[in-house]
Amino acid sequence: MLYVFYGEPFWAREKLSELAARAREKNCEVFRADYASEVPLNSFLSRGLFGGKTFLILENLLEVPEREREIKALASDFSASENIVAVLERELSEEWAECFKNSGAKTQEFKKVTGAKLSSWLGLKAGEMGLKLDRMDSDALLAESTDPVSLLNKLERMHLEKGNIGKSKTKMETEPNYFSFADAVSGRRKEAALLMLRNYIKEGLGAEEAFWKLWWKIKTLRMVDSGMRNHGLHPFVEKKALEHLSNFKSEELKKISSELQDLFSGARRGEENFEEGLEKILLRRI
Repeated sequence: MLYVFYGEPFWAREKLSELAARAREKNCEVFRADYASEVPLNSFLSRGLFGGKTFLILENLLEVPEREREIKALASDFSASENIVAVLERELSEEWAECFKNSGAKTQEFKKVTGAKLSSWLGLKAGEMGLKLDRMDSDALLAESTDPVSLLNKLERMHLEKGNIGKSKTKMETEPNYFSFADAVSGRRKEAALLMLRNYIKEGLGAEEAFWKLWWKIKTLRMVDSGMRNHGLHPFVEKKALEHLSNFKSEELKKISSELQDLFSGARRGEENFEEGLEKILLRRI
């Protein structure tokens, strides 16, 4: 089975996480292949070593020439496979849309969620955290922001405050700038990065968003380090990456990327958490 999700990254990942969770409940192994993965994609067409099915995630690979050719050649085979393959992209060209349609893939575009749907989602997430939002609370949160990541951060903070009623608590005046955290890591400013990470945790904001910003940063550094042409990076982003590349050897970036991938897989299986996992990587690699 081949799924293709594109559009708003947050909502596409929400759907992807939902499918991956269902797959794990059925004892499927979940794998993620990025542009640096060396495993041939056709190796995921058959069942695993012990006969189990696999769930393969291919995120932002259509811009990588080698992977692009593989995916195009294997699209129909992925659709017919007993395993599950999910392609996740921000945009989908008409050519790729036609290719996936002809291969029998299930394609879904995710757009920005607003209004009643966003309010319903917010209530659902609040309920999962043990919070009860009345209409006034929900409207107040949505009046401040309609960004789902920001809303989740606010819910996490409310959840933390609920468990600390009567206790003094220092709050951040504004939402944290997770890009500053990623820049501190790529600048090898370990103490600053650790302080920011620990502050996120202390304030009940969690570390998953910090993880994604760091994942994007390391991916960008490796992309520039590889000498790949036509990578589509904004000139400012590319310039900044070139400045930070002097802080790392190629092998170091590869190890950090691998450990981040392992952390993501472990966190989704419930075996690790982003807070402790990120701190270990910073202490070990930065």
